[in-house]
Amino acid sequence: MKKIILIAILGTFLYAQKVLLPESTVAVVNGIAISVDERDKEVGKLLPQSYFHANVDEEKLKDLQEKALESLIEKTMLYGYALSKNIKVSESEIDEVMTNLAGTLGSKNKLKEAITRLGFTDESFRKAVKKDETLKKLYVKEIEVKLSDKELREYYDKNIYKFKEPEKIRASLIYVKNDPSDPNGKEKSKKKIKEAEELLKKGENFAYVAQKYSNDPSRVMGGDMGYLHKGMLEPAVEERAFSMDANTTSEIIEKDIGYFIVRVDEKSPANQLSFEKVKDRLKKELQEKEEGKRKEDLLDRLKKNSVIVK
Repeated sequence: MKKIILIAILGTFLYAQKVLLPESTVAVVNGIAISVDERDKEVGKLLPQSYFHANVDEEKLKDLQEKALESLIEKTMLYGYALSKNIKVSESEIDEVMTNLAGTLGSKNKLKEAITRLGFTDESFRKAVKKDETLKKLYVKEIEVKLSDKELREYYDKNIYKFKEPEKIRASLIYVKNDPSDPNGKEKSKKKIKEAEELLKKGENFAYVAQKYSNDPSRVMGGDMGYLHKGMLEPAVEERAFSMDANTTSEIIEKDIGYFIVRVDEKSPANQLSFEKVKDRLKKELQEKEEGKRKEDLLDRLKKNSVIVK
């Protein structure tokens, strides 16, 4: 699997290095042409692995092609900008990438075979690697964000309310639906829920009763709804459930849509999450947010000074 993924990556690198024919060009960015092959390869990256072009309708394919082209236009602008900033990749750095790729595939010969199978030369591959490494250096220089523990702690302290885990319960449900198309639907539903309640009062297992009587999808799990916080249940059922103690079962709850019986198995009060517990997630979220903003700002500046023809 690792080899297959690597070959796909190599293909992405290499398509960008093909000699372009005028009729194969779908866009030109500051004098640099983008080919149909490049765009289609980018489309392949946007599709789930289980898809084939034949399974994508024309409208969806067109949308993917537009997204792929926009991605390539952005990469082309960023690469040109990196060159203008004198960001360079040395031959020794390319050699290191080649060595790492060969190690992943198993040997230099296997890497060479993979490149040949894709129909490219060593030279064109090295050019593709150089472009990719140039963009990585640009990212580090102008987009990457590094946050210290002190900065993270300051954000946590100022926004501590954001890191509070809400009250939650683990509950199971029996729901008997009213059939509005049946004149006697409500009467039948009420009879059914009372039968379920009688079984529970006799000590029958809740999961068994839910599987037998409930119309809720959770019936296949014995009525188990898992852990829930407020806003995830029908309001009347939620109000009753959150007022109950753990290991208790409610009376019948009547609503226009049907009848409910809820069992609360566990209760957990609201809990303030510690800084240490959220630090890694917080760091990732803040970095992604700020890096996304920096990238968008840079692209906006570049678009204002670029000539793009589609």
